[in-house]
Amino acid sequence: MAKRPDENNLIYIWLDDERIRSKEYLNVQQEFPTLFKSFQTFNNSDECIDFITDLFDTKIILITSNILGKLIIPLIHSCKQIHSIYLFHSNIQSDQIWIKTYPKILQIFDDIKLICNRFQEIRNEYRNDPIALTFLSSSDVTATDRNRQDPSFMYFQLLKDIILNDLSDEKEEETKSDMINYCRSIFAKSPIVLDIINEFEKDYRPDSSIYWYTRECFLFKMLNKALWTPEPDVIYRLRYFLRHLHGQISIYAQSQRDHLSKMIVYRGQSMSTNEIEKLKKNIGGFLSFNNFLSTSLQRDIAMKFLWGSEIGVLFEIHIDPSIEKFPYANIEQLSNHQGILGERELLFSMGTVFRIVEILKENDFYHVQLILSDEVDQQLESYTTVTREDTRSSHSFLSLLKLMNELGQLNRIDQFAQMLQDQVLLNLHPSMLASIHHAFGMIYHSRSQSNEALDHFHQSLSIYLNILPNNHPKLSPTYNNMGSVYLSQLNYEKALEFHQLALDCQYNSLNPNQASIIAYINNIGSIYYRQENYQEALYHHKHALDLQKQFFGERNPELTNTYNIIRAICLKLGDYEQASFYHDKTLELQTIASQLDPTALANCSITTGAACLSHDQYDDALIHFKHALEIEQQYFLPNNPSLAKTYNCIASTLYKKRQFKEALSYYTKALEIELTSLSNPHPSIATSYHNISTAYAGLIEWPNALEYSTKAIDQLKKCLEVDQTTLALFIHHTGYIYLQQEIYDKALNYFQHALDIQQQYLLSNDLSLATTNNHIARSYFKQNRFEESLPYYLKALEIEQNSLPNNHPSIATSYHNISTAYVGLERWSDAEKYALKSVEQLKSSSDADQTTLAAFIHYVGYIYHQQNQNEQALIYYEQAVDLYRLYSFEDDPFLAVIYHRTASVYYQLKRYDEALVLYQKTLNIELKTLPDNTQTIATTYSNLSTAYLGLKRYDEALFAAELAIDQLRKTLPSNHSELVRYQTYLMAIEMKLGFTD
Repeated sequence: MAKRPDENNLIYIWLDDERIRSKEYLNVQQEFPTLFKSFQTFNNSDECIDFITDLFDTKIILITSNILGKLIIPLIHSCKQIHSIYLFHSNIQSDQIWIKTYPKILQIFDDIKLICNRFQEIRNEYRNDPIALTFLSSSDVTATDRNRQDPSFMYFQLLKDIILNDLSDEKEEETKSDMINYCRSIFAKSPIVLDIINEFEKDYRPDSSIYWYTRECFLFKMLNKALWTPEPDVIYRLRYFLRHLHGQISIYAQSQRDHLSKMIVYRGQSMSTNEIEKLKKNIGGFLSFNNFLSTSLQRDIAMKFLWGSEIGVLFEIHIDPSIEKFPYANIEQLSNHQGILGERELLFSMGTVFRIVEILKENDFYHVQLILSDEVDQQLESYTTVTREDTRSSHSFLSLLKLMNELGQLNRIDQFAQMLQDQVLLNLHPSMLASIHHAFGMIYHSRSQSNEALDHFHQSLSIYLNILPNNHPKLSPTYNNMGSVYLSQLNYEKALEFHQLALDCQYNSLNPNQASIIAYINNIGSIYYRQENYQEALYHHKHALDLQKQFFGERNPELTNTYNIIRAICLKLGDYEQASFYHDKTLELQTIASQLDPTALANCSITTGAACLSHDQYDDALIHFKHALEIEQQYFLPNNPSLAKTYNCIASTLYKKRQFKEALSYYTKALEIELTSLSNPHPSIATSYHNISTAYAGLIEWPNALEYSTKAIDQLKKCLEVDQTTLALFIHHTGYIYLQQEIYDKALNYFQHALDIQQQYLLSNDLSLATTNNHIARSYFKQNRFEESLPYYLKALEIEQNSLPNNHPSIATSYHNISTAYVGLERWSDAEKYALKSVEQLKSSSDADQTTLAAFIHYVGYIYHQQNQNEQALIYYEQAVDLYRLYSFEDDPFLAVIYHRTASVYYQLKRYDEALVLYQKTLNIELKTLPDNTQTIATTYSNLSTAYLGLKRYDEALFAAELAIDQLRKTLPSNHSELVRYQTYLMAIEMKLGFTD
């Protein structure tokens, strides 16, 4: 038997000259691409030969007619690439003679229809379909926690449970019709598959599901692919067959179990290097097969599936029949093969879990020992039970929507929306359809698609209002969620209206739901909080707290969120004693919360971390955010958007700590999750691109910063709902990147674009307008276009004066900026006026940065200095020096600037001793902080020389001048004008000493 090549390195080639065009021929040719991963067709022999001879490390199976075979086979038979050859339209008797010399010709067919059947058998004989594996890293399996399981176990078990059990409002004939219509749409261009689908529709019975599965037709391929990913929308469409297949396995498992003893079954499987590494790290942990798992009681049969595999794995699976959690059955007499292949096949239902015992490397494959397991992670099992109750319904479509929303698995929601649009659910009861629209609204709200969310909520409400009064308590969740969407759009008036409607529905009920009332009161409080109406927010949250204590007791874990919110309000109001009190209350309940609902503890930690972050308590914020992340990683799937939000919280905190490299890592993790879990484009993805850009900007990696800033803008513009103020922020940030790179024209273009948007969508006193005006002014200023910068600096000041407290330090900075523009225009009196205002303003601020104050005082001195008012200049320079030395490092480069300018005033006043001291201090800082060849150091040496000269200390003046020339020679050619000037000065000193040539 020819060794079977790895299908990943295998190409099937069909060669014919298009002379035959019967219906049967066309059907067979169309069917072949559906059987194999790589399939090529040729109608020109020369092109086919060229293609074959150009391939390396690839095996080819050639299918051609006997006529073309006689021409091409002698030319290519010796090629190593050719694995095997099959001929059709052959006269078997006459062709038997010439093919004897070509052993790679394995079979000839006189009926073209038989060739498809044969290749289907080959697939059956050597099938090695991909399997869906879920791993748990052995690093998570400890002596005291050996039953820890990954959240993906939970997700698949919930998915499986919904499909199998949430069906009381489903009609089996409709599920069958839905599946058949779906399959026909998928295989619309494959006549042979369509014939099989027609056969299924006509002949299928529930007790033949195993037969149809092992027939490995369209059902086998579609079902295992859907379970492998998993694809909940496809699983839903195939639920009719899946339920029967699981049911038949379960029935036979029950009937066979009493006659079974402990046994070992085997499966041969090709796997990737990455999967092998996971297996190695996983010893002692769990392994789940999400799809239906075919195994054999015969080791040699399983070994056959390893033939030709690049990386083969032989699973040796030990089974104890007393474990009944996962059904399996011997299907030898039930399958399509019915013992023909001699497999003695055991078929496990989907989602079977095993514990990994060991993995050994044998000659050319890996040997992995597994044991069937029904052990569970009790904590995850408890959480699964709660989640199952929250997602339970009488129709699997609705339950799947709830599950996807609950676990953040939103990447397949568009396929479910398409089913709704295609009226797949046409015959549903109105209340069920209303519930489905409500679930879609929840999901789109989670995806930040507020318009789509509102559309579905309105449809849900419209259906309900046809069968219920407008104050019925069943309407309150829809009203409440509509209020939440309006809040996300910052439409506070509408948000309040709908949250109040939700509350009124409960108040009007004969049997009000107290938990809902508490939630709605808290939601109203949140609106007031967002409006910065903290007293009103505090009133509502305390009202909710009183109700929680009254109806659920003071030890109820739900109190933690309310305590946290009230704590945040108290901090905003400056009531730190009460804030501390509610923080302690939160901590008391966290242990209880973690036992009943671990994710509630994560949410609590995030809320606490956010409160710490808002008060610049960065280390405490990081502790809480990372604690939340640890919990979420235990219970959430890796692509849950909640994980992305927590990564962003950690990154934002690190960014504020100026730990940009660490922040970048977490921002990138958040983006990776969003790209796999959210619709693309999506505003959250745009925000992540922007965040990554800010981290690169912090690292002064401007090309990377610009790349991601551009991506942020492009992503946001593609979104159906574009928040214009956010777009303006992203555009402004791009301008800032260009400004930092001194590409001023482009910076101005982006800043002006951002300003245009902001002026349209923001209030006239919004501080974002001040920031943009300041950056436009800065871009003009850097180009010495002082006249054009001045109006923008003045506009920024006007906005700040209208929106900030009178003593705010930002107003001082604006005064200073205006002063610099007037200096550029040499309008000294205006420059002096605004410079003095900047000092006065900053001194009035309670939290003024003293080094900034020193810089502003120094700048007043600089203005007097430029007007030769040296006595006045000296007063401000000396104040600046004294203040800056108190609050900065002794080697601060700006201190060198202040020293140098003060020294120059002393020199002009002929106070040479004092000038000399400060010039020397300037030099000391420069030698420590500047590159060795900096020309500024030469200037300071020269200034030292002039001070010595003023003191008539000619030798020291000469030495300093020589050092200045030596410094310039490090970077300038000998004939440079600056170097010549210094040499002339040196000669003048020498003449004073009498050293003339």
